[in-house]
Amino acid sequence: MADVSPLTIQYLALLKQHLPELTFHDARLLPASGQFNHVLSLDERWIFRFPKSVHVAADLAHELEILPRLRGRLPLPIPSPAFSATDDETGSTLFMGYAMLPGQPLLRERFAQLQANTDLVARIARDLADFLLALHAIPAAEVGLADAAEDGRAVWTRFYHAFRQDLYPHMRPDARAAVSQDFEAALADARLWQYDNCLIHGDVGAGNILFQDGRVSGIIDFSFCNIGDPAQDLGALLSSYGEDFLALLLAYYPALHDCLPRARFYCRQYALEQAFFALRDNDQAEFEDGIANYR
Repeated sequence: MADVSPLTIQYLALLKQHLPELTFHDARLLPASGQFNHVLSLDERWIFRFPKSVHVAADLAHELEILPRLRGRLPLPIPSPAFSATDDETGSTLFMGYAMLPGQPLLRERFAQLQANTDLVARIARDLADFLLALHAIPAAEVGLADAAEDGRAVWTRFYHAFRQDLYPHMRPDARAAVSQDFEAALADARLWQYDNCLIHGDVGAGNILFQDGRVSGIIDFSFCNIGDPAQDLGALLSSYGEDFLALLLAYYPALHDCLPRARFYCRQYALEQAFFALRDNDQAEFEDGIANYR
């Protein structure tokens, strides 16, 4: 076992407590696990996700419920939970485990290396468009969700107030003014918020898109999968791969074109969302990363 970091030892003890029958030879904590979970790989065969906060534990519990309902309904591989455990006292989800999917995250740096191959990038766009088309078409009731979602403008009005209260004290005056102008223009535009909700992934960005042998090989992390605005999925892809890639994807999924203005608005707020949730979870490193360009 190469990784003997304190956090790895802590998580292995938790697995031994709840899964004494589980056997493996090698364990390593993945360095780029994301903002909300620590991710442990066992023998390059199993993936275990451990929430960093009680808020994330609730999201992981939601994911454990929804993933089995999506099985067999999407054109790309998704995780199939095989292990989980909850805290006996609080009922909070402690971890989720599943068989490792093929491929590696298609991070921005890797995508930039592929961009010269226009046929390859078009295949990636087609793979992701097909995935979103299938996901967005699944009726809410068939995955155990209510066919309704909170008004998007109300959600982002709350974000605006929260950012002003919690993040503005850490921001330059000109950055505060620019964010206020952006929010006030968007929230004042009633037409911007006219859309039909559907089942969305909620975080289909570079870190959750797996790639292997020239194709998208899987989609992971369904913690935010719910009924909501399809522009959220478009915004995540815009943030990851840019406008040119989005144009390719929209050629295969033209119905999303009307979502572009909201997707661009969401994309402009992602760093602030990161900083806001990092404050909530007392994650100083993620906070500094999110707020850096606004200091």
